[in-house]
Amino acid sequence: MKKVFSLILTVVILVLSFSSCSQIAKVKVNGTKIDNEVYYYFEDLYKKDNIQINKAISRYVAINSEFAANSLTLSSAQKSELSKRVNDLWHIYSVHYSNIGVSKQTIYKIETSKFYEDALLDYYYGPEGQSPVSEDAIKKYFKENYIAINFATDYLFNINETGAMVSMPDSEKASIINNFTRSADLVNTGSLIETTTDREVHNTIINSSNDGSFPSGFYKEVEKLEINGATTVIIGDYIFLVQRIDVFDETYNYYGTHRTECLRAMKGNDFNALVDQWSQNYKVN
Repeated sequence: MKKVFSLILTVVILVLSFSSCSQIAKVKVNGTKIDNEVYYYFEDLYKKDNIQINKAISRYVAINSEFAANSLTLSSAQKSELSKRVNDLWHIYSVHYSNIGVSKQTIYKIETSKFYEDALLDYYYGPEGQSPVSEDAIKKYFKENYIAINFATDYLFNINETGAMVSMPDSEKASIINNFTRSADLVNTGSLIETTTDREVHNTIINSSNDGSFPSGFYKEVEKLEINGATTVIIGDYIFLVQRIDVFDETYNYYGTHRTECLRAMKGNDFNALVDQWSQNYKVN
């Protein structure tokens, strides 16, 4: 068993450290060099806090090693999502990453490890895992903690020629509110939300622990709605036309997208404790 563990560790470390052969390694794990770019990534992430950097590197190696030890693989869909995520990150942050000495290839390795972590979470706690949570239980958590909506929005203020916010006349504000209220009434009598307003209609999902990009308190207001029901929500200087929709509507695949997030919310503490145990086998020096 020790030989198998040692072999897996060697393979994983080689994958992590292949580009550091011509450099003096910043750190080693169990005496084996770690790619300096991996170190630079965590050094930047944890603002040169050596204790946190070392913990992150130990965790990173532990996740990769456990994924290999359990002969897990990523699906084609996961690989496609991984590639898109890396391309998006590189498009936005490539200058920053390049400045700290981190290549796109290293970002791919870092993000791959995050997918490995999700796969391990499901391996241990998914319906077929070693400490299983049933699919029905995950769906129940999702239904109780997430709300899917169609929405349109507008401001209840104006922007002057200098770009500053200025008060909106009461008559103009009342007109916008009346139009939004009329739209909500039409949706509630069977009209499609897109046909009731000249504002652009979006769809999204929010959860009970975070209103996301909406003003604080938005979730609690929308939570009052029945499925397919609509209302107007006014918070501060913003007004929303909101229709609540079924979170399991297959058009949007919200459950598939957030399933791992739900499982992590349910079993995250147990999983983190397990990862901490693994990490103790990988000493940074």
